[in-house]
Amino acid sequence: MARSKLRAGELGTIKVLQLPSGRFQARSRMCDELGELQRLKASGDTQDAAIQQLRAKADAIRNDTGGPSLSKEATISEVGRVFLYDKERSATVEPTTMEAYEQSIRNVIVPVCGDLMLRDFSVRRCNRILADIRENYSLAAARKARSVFSQVCQTGIEYEILTFNPVRDARRLPLPEKKTSVLSPTQLILVQRLIRTWRTDTGYGPRPNVQALENGMWIMVGTSARVGEVLALRRCDVDVTSDPPTALVNATMQQSRKEGNRRKNAPKRTRQRRRIALPSFAAAAVRSQLTVTDREPEAPLFATKAGKPMTVSNFERLLRGFVDDNEAALRVAGIDVDEFSTHIFRRSTATIVEAAAGITLASRLLGHANEQITRASYVVSAEQVDPITAEIMDAAFVELLD
Repeated sequence: MARSKLRAGELGTIKVLQLPSGRFQARSRMCDELGELQRLKASGDTQDAAIQQLRAKADAIRNDTGGPSLSKEATISEVGRVFLYDKERSATVEPTTMEAYEQSIRNVIVPVCGDLMLRDFSVRRCNRILADIRENYSLAAARKARSVFSQVCQTGIEYEILTFNPVRDARRLPLPEKKTSVLSPTQLILVQRLIRTWRTDTGYGPRPNVQALENGMWIMVGTSARVGEVLALRRCDVDVTSDPPTALVNATMQQSRKEGNRRKNAPKRTRQRRRIALPSFAAAAVRSQLTVTDREPEAPLFATKAGKPMTVSNFERLLRGFVDDNEAALRVAGIDVDEFSTHIFRRSTATIVEAAAGITLASRLLGHANEQITRASYVVSAEQVDPITAEIMDAAFVELLD
């Protein structure tokens, strides 16, 4: 009868021989983790010692995966470290995403439940832990932790600690409250005027880069591009001589501790690469920036004095300074200063375009693959329903009612 084929990680029958020296040698066959047959030998002063040494060699082969190993008693903290190691080695995750994973594990997950063995991480415990994170940290921290927990559990399944992912059956966390602030064209003109007069007669020292702030605002409004995508524009990406002028959104600026400020050669999603026709005010803003940028084709449109691309954090800091200094005037104009960030420009454009031309065009302008994303997160529905609905209903019943 033919011998049965060994399975991966399985050790065959152990045979022990006594050597002429009096010592004992244990021999066996083993199938490693990749299915290759290995012949093992180990010696000892006794039969039991030789067998023990052979089993130790087999365990070493089972654990030789080219990276860290995990036992059945591994804690969430230990599995989290292996999850980060595997992600880093895969080289498929953006540095900024890796930093978000690391921060969630280090600052939230490990302090809350790092010593809990992963095999004890049940659906009930998951619900309780996420509720605690939401209460003691924030909803955003809980939603991020839920995502990381799910991937850590997948690592546990891969290392045969878990048989299923308990996060999938855990209760859903609520979505963050939708931001509803948008700027009307009139309010945007007011913001422009305030930017132009910002710190013109104060003793604060060098005046902020108001040209970059104003032009960046108008380009974001005219293209609906994210701030990182606008700051990634180069001289070769814009064409103000064509009719109409255009801007190619094909990159974004990213900043991480590991790589610093860098230009990623794709927008937030690769499929969101798009060429956008510029309205006249956005084209004027591009022309203004071209007057202060280097003449090289790949020179950044928004650059520092050293010629390096402007960082997202610096632009956002510039905007926050403007909002703080002009808070009273902005509130008088009916502008919600608590929601005044670079994202308000993108949201305002989406709302204006959707009201005039429908959700499909607004979604394409924003680069979304799904119109539901545009509707749920960007377009702010008007309170007043178009009165044409009354005319439609009157026409339907005009001949039936007295």
